[in-house]
Amino acid sequence: MKKLITKLYILGFMVLTLFFMHIIWKVTFGHLFEENHFRNKIVAIASMNNKKENKPKQEASFQEAILEGEERVKHYLGYRILDEVRLKDHFHHIDFDFKPDKRSYCIACHGDMPHGKVKELRAFGNMHASYIACQTCHVRLEGDAKTGVFKWYHRVTGEIVSSPVKEGVFPGAYESKIIPFERLNGKLQRIDTQEKIDFAKEYSTLEKTLSDIQKSKAQKIIHKIVSKKPYMCEDCHQVEASVLPFEDLGYPKRRIDAFVSTEVVGMTRNYTKFYMPRILQPGVGGEGEKPANAS
Repeated sequence: MKKLITKLYILGFMVLTLFFMHIIWKVTFGHLFEENHFRNKIVAIASMNNKKENKPKQEASFQEAILEGEERVKHYLGYRILDEVRLKDHFHHIDFDFKPDKRSYCIACHGDMPHGKVKELRAFGNMHASYIACQTCHVRLEGDAKTGVFKWYHRVTGEIVSSPVKEGVFPGAYESKIIPFERLNGKLQRIDTQEKIDFAKEYSTLEKTLSDIQKSKAQKIIHKIVSKKPYMCEDCHQVEASVLPFEDLGYPKRRIDAFVSTEVVGMTRNYTKFYMPRILQPGVGGEGEKPANAS
């Protein structure tokens, strides 16, 4: 027993000695390694800046815009949406023909059914989101950037495709969505460029390792093109100066007439009261009683 205690004492003394050696090493020489690491980092950034001077100006990468020269302060413990069969904020069943949008970097964060805050409008908004890209409504191109050009892209491959309307696809079963095109430096390009997609993907990957300041900065860059006021229903559903060029997108005259009819325009402007059937509200409703959820 005495030998065992002696061995434990010696082992404890060795551990304590190693601990103090580590402290002494860190205090004496640790700063030298930190200074060397910092010096190498400065040299690398300076070298990168020299290379940039010889390159044409382009969209900043995530590394350049967010990470360079900033310390990681703390981890962001944000939420993550689980991969579920049921789509968030969508009441009805989605069949297996529904294909999630793999191209859109907006959808990657906001989901395929992004309109969920205003219950009176979310079904109407999500229905449009199934065949209209987010940027179509939430980005108002101005000046030279505005082209009036819109095309269809396949929601899985992301490639520009021919109009599904011309091909006679059943309304609501489109595998493609409408995306606007902008003019940059005199060239026509789709607004969801690969650079924007790569930036958003890198942010999503590194989100948990970013400080709150870095996270806020990245979100501002991603949402820079988003307009404070999106296009509203009547901006498209009107005879004159519709935002979307329905004919160019392949819609026949019969469908266009339905889009801009007085019934559709009137509904979007005046239909502001919504009622749920009393059968869906147990305990509500005597004769003449107003439904509790009427607005």
